[in-house]
Amino acid sequence: MYIIGITGGIACGKSTVSNELKKYGAKIINADDMAHWQMAPGGEIYNEYIYHFGKDILDEEGLINRRKVADIVFNNKVELNWINSMAHPILLRLVREKLVKYQNSGVKLAVLDVPLLYEAGWHTECDEVWVVYLKYSRQINRLMERNNLTFEQAEARIKVQLSSKEKRKRADKVIDNNGYKSSTRKQVKKFIKRKFPDLVDTYYELYNQRYFERLLGIE
Repeated sequence: MYIIGITGGIACGKSTVSNELKKYGAKIINADDMAHWQMAPGGEIYNEYIYHFGKDILDEEGLINRRKVADIVFNNKVELNWINSMAHPILLRLVREKLVKYQNSGVKLAVLDVPLLYEAGWHTECDEVWVVYLKYSRQINRLMERNNLTFEQAEARIKVQLSSKEKRKRADKVIDNNGYKSSTRKQVKKFIKRKFPDLVDTYYELYNQRYFERLLGIE
């Protein structure tokens, strides 16, 4: 099984690239989704958060208010380091369990979609790493709009990550996400076709089959 790590700055479009890879049959492991599941009541991270921060971080329904946690950690490096040192081992264990499961079931391609891939040291789990690149001005505007943040809040979240320049320097492949989505799709297809031409062929066979099924009304 071949493992591609997908990373890049926050709000740069990692999920867009992962979703494209999914079309070619890749199994996606999204670290953010995994962390959110573990932050639900009963999850390992949930329990650690309550023990460390207390119940003031909970909303009226007993769920972790991620905005409250973010306001704490993005203004306090000690707290941010605590979260990373606590959460990363838990998530890495779960990631490895999924990779073993996929390996045993004959999966050809797995993708680790991880914002802090380099920071956490998880790039060593991958056969190659793709960095999704977006210009800083577009990144910060997208983050402000997506998460309803002020400029200062968005900037604080970006600054705690490894710089985009450093990530691109370390990457095996850089996906430029500054253009249209069609451009991003073409880059993904090019890279996949280089390594897995059969996955590209299989995708287009299925796409054509579904097209004719819809055309004939037999879907």
